[in-house]
Amino acid sequence: MKRGFTMLLAEDDENDLMLFRHAVQESTEKSGIKVDIRVVYDGADAIAYLSGEGDFAARNTHPFPDLIVLDLKMPRLTGLDVLRWLRDHPEYRRVPKILLSGSSEDRDIEEAYHLCVNTYFQKPTVLSEFRELIHLMISYWAYTNRPVIRHATA
Repeated sequence: MKRGFTMLLAEDDENDLMLFRHAVQESTEKSGIKVDIRVVYDGADAIAYLSGEGDFAARNTHPFPDLIVLDLKMPRLTGLDVLRWLRDHPEYRRVPKILLSGSSEDRDIEEAYHLCVNTYFQKPTVLSEFRELIHLMISYWAYTNRPVIRHATA
């Protein structure tokens, strides 16, 4: 059974963010799967969002995500820093995590999987391939059974 979900996207590049939003919109129109994208621009804000701290304290306006998509290289804290934080917080370990990066460096990939990322995708450079990747990602996660994540509410 397919179902919609809330996605936290940590992406600092405005062009990549615009392409991502457009690809999600195309995918949702094509599939009928509702995706609520919540965007932060760096790893520090991703952690604040997940923790429900500061500007992200109200869960009615900042719902806890069903899926986390991280860019690797961001200001303040990187995608790897966020994965490290998630690993160290057992209450969030079961949230699916995807790293979407321009990097194909073996050390980045190895470290991401060591930090329990579910999937590491290199960002395609061809627009049609990027759209297809986002559509496949949304379709896959819409059909998965995910555990309910218990988290503290502010």
